[in-house]
Amino acid sequence: MGASNAVEKRLQIVSNFKILKASPEVEAIAKIYLSELNFPQKAIRDAAHLAFACIYKLDYLLTWNCAHIANTEVRSQLFKINSKRNIWTPTICTPEELMGI
Repeated sequence: MGASNAVEKRLQIVSNFKILKASPEVEAIAKIYLSELNFPQKAIRDAAHLAFACIYKLDYLLTWNCAHIANTEVRSQLFKINSKRNIWTPTICTPEELMGI
């Protein structure tokens, strides 16, 4: 959590973020990702995370989830899946990668 003033500052920043809505398109592509990326069924939220980022054409998807999202194999397979379907693929990275740490 951190100091209350720091928490308040973070909350103020994210209060302006757009909330992305689920849609049939997001749900459908999440199911495709779950299957074609060979995710276990319990990783449906990870597949949905990818689907939201792709369908809403986000520039970046920041995550510390290196098991199912920010790893070379998933990035490569996701690009192939999306290319076949003409779906946007964001840059997927950890916060450290983005910051160049």
